[in-house]
Parts: sequence; C-alpha cells; structure tokens
Amino acid sequence: MEISAANLTALFTGFDVIFQRGFEKPPSYYEQIASIVRSGSRQTTYPWLGRTTRFREWLGNRVVQALEAHAYAIVNKNFEDTVGIDRNDVEDDTYGVYEPVIEQLGWDTKVHPDMLLFSTIKTAVNTPSAVLGYDGQAFFSSSHPVGPMGSGQSQVANINSGGSGAYWFVVDASRPIRPFIFQLRREYAVTRMNTLTDEAVFNRREFRYGVDGRANTGVGLWQLCYASNMDLSNPANYGAARAAMRSIKTDGGLPFGALSSRKGVYLLVPPSLEEVGRQLLNSEFMVGAGASSSVPTSNIWRNSADLIVSEYLA
Repeated sequence: MEISAANLTALFTGFDVIFQRGFEKPPSYYEQIASIVRSGSRQTTYPWLGRTTRFREWLGNRVVQALEAHAYAIVNKNFEDTVGIDRNDVEDDTYGVYEPVIEQLGWDTKVHPDMLLFSTIKTAVNTPSAVLGYDGQAFFSSSHPVGPMGSGQSQVANINSGGSGAYWFVVDASRPIRPFIFQLRREYAVTRMNTLTDEAVFNRREFRYGVDGRANTGVGLWQLCYASNMDLSNPANYGAARAAMRSIKTDGGLPFGALSSRKGVYLLVPPSLEEVGRQLLNSEFMVGAGASSSVPTSNIWRNSADLIVSEYLA
C-alpha cells in the first residue's frame, strides 16, 4: 500500500469497523447489577448511601428524620489498551495480520467494566479490608451496624464464610440504588495515531491504535448482596442466604425489603459453580442434596433468580 494520508485514513476506518465487530460479540453484565453513575471530577462522594427513612402518621408538624451522614467516595482511574502497527506491514500489504488483534481490542473494551466490577467483588470476599462500604465496615462483613446510633444498634451479617467452597453471591439489583457502583468519568474511546509525522512513526516506524477511558467501581448498599461459600449443591444453603437478606431491617426498624421483587435478582457464580447454579435455578425438580431418592421433589427455587457466570470471580 502506498503510504498516504488518504490510504491511512481508509485503513484505520476499516480497523474501526473490525473493532466494533469485536465490541458487539461478548456479553456484559455490569449494567444489570451496578448503579451507573456519571462522575464530574477526580472523585465522587456518595453522602446518601445508607440513608433510610420511614413513614409516620402526620400529627402536628413534620418531623425531620436525623440521618447519619457518610462520606463514601470512589476515585476515578485511567485505563488504556493500545496496539502498535508496523509501518512496513502497511507498506507490504500485510496489515491484515492485525485484524484479529483489533477485534480482540474491541472485545476487551466491552468486558473491561465487568472485569473491574467482578474483580472488586472477588477482592471483597478474599481481602475484606480492601473493600470497605459506606459504614466503614468491610462490604462483606458479619458485623454491619444496624439501628439507631448508640446502644440501639445491632450487628448484621451479609456473608456466610462457614464453608470451604468457592464463593457465590445473591444480588438484588431491582432498586435505583444497587449493591455496586460503576462510576464513569470519561467514556471509552478509540484514538488513532496514524500520521506520518507522529513521533512513534518517525522513531520506530509504528502507527498506534488504542482505547482509553476513565472510570472505577465501588460498592453501594451491602443490604442487597449476600456472599456465601457454603455448598451451593445443597438448596438449603441458597435458601438460608435469601432468608438472611430478607431479615435485614432499616435503621428505623422496618424491613429493608431485599428480594421483595423477582425482577433484578441474580445469582453470581464462578465457572466452577455454573452447573450447580443452572440446576438450582432451572431444574423442575430438586437435585443434589435437596433431591429425594424415590419421589421427585419440586424445585421451589426454580426461576427465583437469573444466573450470571463470570470468570473474573474464579
């Protein structure tokens, strides 16, 4: 190919098409379980996390409820992924060898928010002190404070670490405020360095095609996610996790209401628990520890949640 501005523009426009093809292929889940927040600065603070209210009969003047303020903040991070393209390959018409790499770049861009989010969830159970929630406790903790400040508080757990298997998670993402946050400061965008006067072309004969964005993930309402490493093949453990979530109350003493809606409820599992998760949520009859050896037992947890399998939880 003759190296000219027009030919380089046409070549990189073709790369854009290939990038988009890769971007459209993989599934993505972060939008289903995380609140998407547009950030307008280096970091964003969430003072409203954890605030709960309750209705009362209106007698006399309104009563302004005293709510504990929190200062949970998420700091944005910069991310990039860049491919170098040798000028000689363009001149010799062998630039087609880069097409799979460009397509993979599109794929990686699509799944990067998932990678960030599920890596945060994994860290939250493996290194609890590294992922703190708005209440100052580890996001997955056995001692979340609930109730009025002072002697009226009690300790509530959103994790059961009494087993020895891989962790799985019950998530209620049915509300405007979800258990996780994906904070976006700047959209992921492609940048081309495809001019002959570019310094990298001058020094190394290298054109560049890259993507960058600015974002981060964090945690929201711990009351809407429960982690467990108990044996998922025993449906009773799944039922116990749901029961624990449903028993959580607000600081005002009323039911928090987790899992009150079927829509937006998910079971998150690593690949090692995919088969068990599918059986639990899809089988007509109980399997595993909940199955009868003689008479089939109806699976009461069928369709109780949607399954999400992520390799980033492994």
